[in-house]
Amino acid sequence: MAIISPNVRIGVIVSCSICQSLAIGYRKSQINKDFYIMTVPPPSSTASPHYDLLIIGAGIAGLAAGRMAHQFGQKVMLIDKGRRVGGRVSTRRDDGFIFNHGAQFASSKSSDFGNILRAASTAGMATNWQLQDKKMVVIGTPMMRALPMFMADNLPIQQNRRIASIIHKTDHIQCIDTDGIALTAKKVICTAPAPQTVALLADDFPELAATASQAAYAPCLTVMLGLADDKHLPKMPVKAPQHDIGWAMCETARPTAAQHRPALTVQADAAWSATHKDDTPDSIIKQLIEKYQLAIGCQIGTVLHAREHRWLYAKVTTPSPADAIICQKNLAIAGDWLGGARIEDAFISGQRAFLALN
Repeated sequence: MAIISPNVRIGVIVSCSICQSLAIGYRKSQINKDFYIMTVPPPSSTASPHYDLLIIGAGIAGLAAGRMAHQFGQKVMLIDKGRRVGGRVSTRRDDGFIFNHGAQFASSKSSDFGNILRAASTAGMATNWQLQDKKMVVIGTPMMRALPMFMADNLPIQQNRRIASIIHKTDHIQCIDTDGIALTAKKVICTAPAPQTVALLADDFPELAATASQAAYAPCLTVMLGLADDKHLPKMPVKAPQHDIGWAMCETARPTAAQHRPALTVQADAAWSATHKDDTPDSIIKQLIEKYQLAIGCQIGTVLHAREHRWLYAKVTTPSPADAIICQKNLAIAGDWLGGARIEDAFISGQRAFLALN
């Protein structure tokens, strides 16, 4: 059962039986009807709950660490600034259209992450997908967000809450959010992107900030298009470096797609994204539509909905060194930027951070 503090707002994915036994609000997940999203009233005071472990970030690294803490019976809480778990493993709903606008698939080399993917598949929240190059990958089903939702089951997670500072005390660590409300813990794992980790840790954890400062990212500009029709568009991913397209996909053509409304996600490559990351939304949308049409050799037709998203920390181009310090004064750091650019790298890093503290 999830550990829930009555004094904080939480978005937690838990089983149906748990929700029915608690006198609090909940709603069914739109992804898997056996999972529920639970909400608890927001904090009403500056009370400082104390935990064995606080994890900053509910992306794949944070969820991996949280699962280990839960298995070890620790009192753990994950804090995330977003509305959804998963970080860059993300799905957006707009005007009835569904877009997988972040990481597009996962694959595994390690047994631990492979076990997670197989368990998610057994639960109906992941499936295999064979790409054009015969590579077999795994995607969340019916959308990518299902994979981190599966990992988050039974974990207590406070969402829409941003940590502004982390302070080392004699016998604990204090995390203060942007509303001035503090949480304390014996130990902390920070899984924020490297530049944000540097800002949070520079004062009290300088060695860890130095580790994070060595990582570098490439951005990714993404356009999400709701269409009147997509029957004439390619049904497999489009990669066209000659037209600056890193990935483009008709959402209805993904295995076990969550919708039948025609939707198209187009992601620019790293170089073009870096050059145009400060362009206006209209300019980014217009240019990527034109580039995609050149890549496929036809027009996309009537666009009913258009939105762009800027992933500033999309892909790790320079990870921190493998032998870098990841733990200092009961605080550890984690993220794909400590190992590479893959979803699995984030997962392994989260496990490694937990083990470094225990």
